[in-house]
Amino acid sequence: MNLDPADIEVLKEGYLLAALSPPEFDQVLAHASVRKLAPNECLFDQGDPCTHFFFVLSGIVKLCRVAPSGEEKVMDLVRPGHYFAEAVMFMGGRYPVYARALDATRLVALDNRHFLGLLGSNRDLCMRLLSTMSQRIHGLINEIDHLTLHSGAQRVIGYLLEQLPDGDAPGSVRLRVPKHVIASRLGIQPETLSRVLAKLRTGHLIDVHDDMIVLNDVEALRRLS
Repeated sequence: MNLDPADIEVLKEGYLLAALSPPEFDQVLAHASVRKLAPNECLFDQGDPCTHFFFVLSGIVKLCRVAPSGEEKVMDLVRPGHYFAEAVMFMGGRYPVYARALDATRLVALDNRHFLGLLGSNRDLCMRLLSTMSQRIHGLINEIDHLTLHSGAQRVIGYLLEQLPDGDAPGSVRLRVPKHVIASRLGIQPETLSRVLAKLRTGHLIDVHDDMIVLNDVEALRRLS
């Protein structure tokens, strides 16, 4: 497996494997593999048997669900340092979404059967994993609150602030995914996203240069969000 020491350290810090002891981590790694995806390449389709969960090393993976009407809903944009499909591992069955790379992407595929076998033979590991997953659930609940209780403008501002690498400092945010994908992820129409950006630009809170957005007043944006 082509993992360099930096990759391994990042993987160790992911919430799911952080609960493992060094020998347990080495066992999981022995049953894992690195996969590379080209832009727009599909990793798995909705309805495929769930055999692996994944950790993103670089790039972005789009998770989408297709409704019976054919409409697509972006469920998540998975960035480096994050897992996906781990919940399906515990439920068994098939992937409820499809996964497609938006950029050139490297990820680690971890074997479900081996990982569940490791948990089944180690009660202490199960308790450690429950603790880390509980923290993850709290974070997801906060995200659901944000998407359901906040206006479209607040969702857009929150998204921009999350992309800002330097916290409170003014800076630039590059929109690495198409605007219609961002709109779907935020649960708004693309026209709403365009209107919000135009309003923020008119108020001199942001400047827009193609796919680069300059956040001129981070504190004001935080108050609005």
